[in-house]
Amino acid sequence: MELRPIAAAYGAKPLEPVAKSDKKAAPKQTAAAQKEQVEFSDASISMQKLKEIIDTTPEVRIKVVEEIRMKIKYNGYPIESNIYKAMENLIANKIV
Repeated sequence: MELRPIAAAYGAKPLEPVAKSDKKAAPKQTAAAQKEQVEFSDASISMQKLKEIIDTTPEVRIKVVEEIRMKIKYNGYPIESNIYKAMENLIANKIV
């Protein structure tokens, strides 16, 4: 069975060989090609630093936070002395 008449019935055309051209490839540039350069914006650099800080920050222990919250709610937690210590730690770690 020959496929050409069937292919022609559906509008398909046989593949014709293409003659090679005698054109030569473009000569390489003799001058040194310029290298691409990427510059990051200040906002991008700040975001990267923020991401690094967040990644190195320890995760919050929800259970401990809830226990302290309940103690504060029922006046069982010495707030005044612990706030002073907490603020010292925040300042020492340059968080505030």
